[in-house]
Amino acid sequence: MSKIKKVAILGVGHMGGSLSLALRDKFPEVSTWGYARSKKSYDKLKRIRVLNRVERDLKKVVENADLVVLALPVEVIIVYFKRIIPFLKKEAIVFDLGSSKGAIEKSINKCLPKGVSFVGCHPLCGSEKSGAEFSKKDIYQKATCLITSSPQSKATETVKRIWEKLGSKVIFISSQRHDKFLSYLSHLPHLISFSLTDGFSKDHLKFSLQSFKDLTRISLSPASVWAEIFLSNKGNLLTDLNNFMKILKKFENLIKKNDKNKIVDLIKKINTKQKHLS
Repeated sequence: MSKIKKVAILGVGHMGGSLSLALRDKFPEVSTWGYARSKKSYDKLKRIRVLNRVERDLKKVVENADLVVLALPVEVIIVYFKRIIPFLKKEAIVFDLGSSKGAIEKSINKCLPKGVSFVGCHPLCGSEKSGAEFSKKDIYQKATCLITSSPQSKATETVKRIWEKLGSKVIFISSQRHDKFLSYLSHLPHLISFSLTDGFSKDHLKFSLQSFKDLTRISLSPASVWAEIFLSNKGNLLTDLNNFMKILKKFENLIKKNDKNKIVDLIKKINTKQKHLS
């Protein structure tokens, strides 16, 4: 990390802002620069001071940066990587925080400049709150960070050490396995939460129970971000959604038949699985 002096962050929302605060806390010698696309974003980022420096000029943010972080929605990560190619210095390391990896890695590896390294990262933490004003320097502590790039490269080893210094546990996984697992463990639960909330009516307000609130909390997550995640991992998500609907159909059929014993057996089977999550 001694060679890294300037870190450029594109996408200074909750995750990007939190990363800036964490880096400044653990690596005081590092200067974090953030890109603000609009005057409104620029003014906000200057006011909340999560970065050392804010610029509206993309070239100024990226040039001479030792580390470039793409903390953007999946499709936007691909767009912005192509935009910053002319500004990347030789030996720069670029990593992302995207929630699906296959499409990102495929696109970036096609146009990766010689001398520049890309490392796919996905820290498993965050919040349904998306603004930089909600940034916290400790959200990466005790989190798991999945890295989908080869563990043998020097750039990957550097990024791994950074995450570990921030308090994260690093696990290496292929982008294909990442997208398959995250579809079931994150993308499908968000889809279910959105769907449950969609069926909510004003009549339910006075009876809103904690169990319902727990299941629907993540439905506050930003729409544009999750639409892109769903579409970028479409194949895995449709498979998981189809399997989930089969389970719902199983419950539906047993309820129609008033088959209490089989409902009990099914729930007990699920109870046993749940115990492994504790």
